[in-house]
Amino acid sequence: MWMQKKWFKLLIWLITTSFFFAFSAIVISMLRFGPTEKEAMDFMGGMMKAMETSLMGLSMQVKEDSNVQRLMFESVQLTFPLLVISIAGGVYVRCRRKV
Repeated sequence: MWMQKKWFKLLIWLITTSFFFAFSAIVISMLRFGPTEKEAMDFMGGMMKAMETSLMGLSMQVKEDSNVQRLMFESVQLTFPLLVISIAGGVYVRCRRKV
């Protein structure tokens, strides 16, 4: 009987859990009011503080710092030849092993 198969039991389990989480989200959203002004301001302040140490904040600081720009320029000049050499070496080894 197809109702005893594992795939059917798994399907029922997935459907049941998805309805449970959907119902839970609806109930929580109906019982919870929006954030207060203080909560919104605390959230925005936390986001601004986190942005200072994130990659986006770092990239904004790189635009203004000439020493970091020079360091990045020199590292890119060193990295691209090494990348080309490593790709060429990999292609050489790969072609050499096929023969």
